[in-house]
Amino acid sequence: MSEFGKDHALIHEMVVTGREVGAGKEFYAALAHSKELFAKVVAFVAEALRLIFTLAPAIERDMTGWKLVEPEIKSAEDGEFELVLQEFLQDGESYLGGEEMVQRGRKLGANSGLKHIEAIIRNQDKIPVEMRQFCLVSIEVWLDPLVYRYVWYAYWHGGRWVLRCRWLSDSFLSSYRLVVPRKYQK
Repeated sequence: MSEFGKDHALIHEMVVTGREVGAGKEFYAALAHSKELFAKVVAFVAEALRLIFTLAPAIERDMTGWKLVEPEIKSAEDGEFELVLQEFLQDGESYLGGEEMVQRGRKLGANSGLKHIEAIIRNQDKIPVEMRQFCLVSIEVWLDPLVYRYVWYAYWHGGRWVLRCRWLSDSFLSSYRLVVPRKYQK
């Protein structure tokens, strides 16, 4: 989302929240005349709009026959993280091979794995509508029982977010975004 889009969403959320709690002309007049009050309201609404997800202690699916091979995501400990998406294609590229996407993702700091994608799927009501156009992909590499290399991703399908894995021999298009989890700090 562009900075303009973020500002617009923040102002919209402030107005909606104000209406919900019965704010009238006096409230908005006070906001207009008090930089301190305005800053506090903006900080409160900005915090409410952050995309915060909680990691579970274990992977929530049967992984019999699957093996995590690279990298083991050290940041995938229990706790909260803020979802940030990162473009991995460079100017002039319309796709990238899976292995190269993983390598580039590591350089860009996309230290996400299956636990992150599961956390996003568990709380999909938090994901903004604008993100439905993207596949949210991790860079943690897994081997399936037949020893093919995969990464996990979430995508919007049938009115909900769905978890899938993608073979690294495939191409990753501009509709994919790397999940770059940031440790949540209040």
